[in-house]
Parts: sequence; C-alpha cells; structure tokens
Amino acid sequence: MAVEVFQGNVGDPSTLASQVSKIKGRFALERVVLVGDRGMITEARLNETIKPAGLDWITALRAPAIRGLVEAGAIQLSLFDQCDLAEVTSPDYPDERLIMCRNPLLMEERSRKRQALLDQTEKKLLPIQARVRRAKRPLRGTDKIALAVGAVLDRYKVAKHFDITITDDDISFTRNIGQINAEAALDGVYVIRTSVNGEALDASSTVKAYKQLSNAERAFRSLKSIDIEVRPIHHRHPDRVRPRVPVHARILCRMAYAPGTQAHPV
Repeated sequence: MAVEVFQGNVGDPSTLASQVSKIKGRFALERVVLVGDRGMITEARLNETIKPAGLDWITALRAPAIRGLVEAGAIQLSLFDQCDLAEVTSPDYPDERLIMCRNPLLMEERSRKRQALLDQTEKKLLPIQARVRRAKRPLRGTDKIALAVGAVLDRYKVAKHFDITITDDDISFTRNIGQINAEAALDGVYVIRTSVNGEALDASSTVKAYKQLSNAERAFRSLKSIDIEVRPIHHRHPDRVRPRVPVHARILCRMAYAPGTQAHPV
C-alpha cells in the first residue's frame, strides 16, 4: 500500500502520469492494466501518458462516441436480440477491443427518468404558455418569454427533446419524437474499450473488471463521508499535512481485511 498527498486542489487526471511511473518503478511490476472511468482515461490521457508508458487499460466510451458507432454501422443494436454482450471492431479504434453491453435494469431506469423529466418540463412550460396567451396582463416580448422558458429547460436538461417556437406574443412547443426515440434506442447500452487482448482477458472478464470500479467508488465514499468521515481536512502547510498520512494509512489498512483474518498487503 502506498499513500501520497499532493499539494493543492488537484484532480485525478493531473496526477496520473506520476503515479503510473511509480507503479511500474517502485513496485517492479512488469505488466499493469489501468482501469478507469471515462473522466480518468480520456483520449488525451491515452495518447500523452498511458500508451507511451506501455500500459494496458480498460475504460468505456462516452455516449456521443457510442452514437457515432451506431450511425456508422459498427454497432448493430439487433445483436441484443440474442444476448446482452457482444464484441465488435471499428476502424476508428485500431488494435483495440470494443465490448458492447446492455443492462436491462439500467435501460428501464433511464427510460423512466427521461419520461419523468419530459413530463415535468411540459408541466412547467404550460403555465408560461398560459401567461403569454391570457387576455389580462399577458407576458410579452421574445426575451422575457425566452428567459422564463430557459429557466425551465436549464432545470430539467431535456431541451434537445423539445421543438420550441417563441415570438413576441406566443409560445408553442412539442416533443421531438425522433430525437427521443434515437436516445431511447441506446438506453442501457455501454461500450467497454480496452487494449487487453482476448487471450489475457475474455469479454465477460473485461466487463467485470470495469464494473469493479464501483467497488472502489463505494470504498472511497465510505472513507470520506458515510462511515469514517475522513473529509474534509484542511491543512495549508506541509508540516501539518505530513503527520496525517500515517493515520489515514492505518485506517485504510484496517479496512482492507476483516477482524480475525490474516492481514494481506493492499
């Protein structure tokens, strides 16, 4: 186990390069597979740090990239008629494996949330429309109407699913069914992207490795807020930061194994 404190308020991507070097150098590991979410393993990070370091990696594609693969015909959604996992290839990702997955539970949840947001948006837009169309003291002016509409759209984040027309004395809106159906077609669909070959890690094992990120996130949440409540800790001087590191290390070590069992290094 290794613990390090970085100076300043820095994000994970900015510390990745130095940690990759330490993993391979300090611990003498011949092969390292880095598993990270879409915010950690970006295209820029791959090209600048991970690939030059000779690391294998597992991550996932963002929604626009998945949509692009579908439109290009690289992904056939009909594959999900037989199974919920399929491996595909694309010239946009040479020497990489793309594993297409569908989670039925996630599909239902996203559909439910979208429908709820659409309903709430319409519910909030109707009073604005009534204010504009009423006979007494109506809301007038394109700018004023747009300001009221914008507040609703900013809150529910589904503006792309509506066709809205605003004039000085009227507002009309309808759902963009084509856009809604196009997004719904990808509900529950995610694509794992990896450089690890199939002999070392088959498709299901690759997906499992990526899903295990949720365990790490849950452990950090427990460490920072729910159970141990390590955060927030505000120190402005290095000599005050340094004594805290061994304390946190001991806490993490206690979390790594159950009482009464043999301790294993993490």
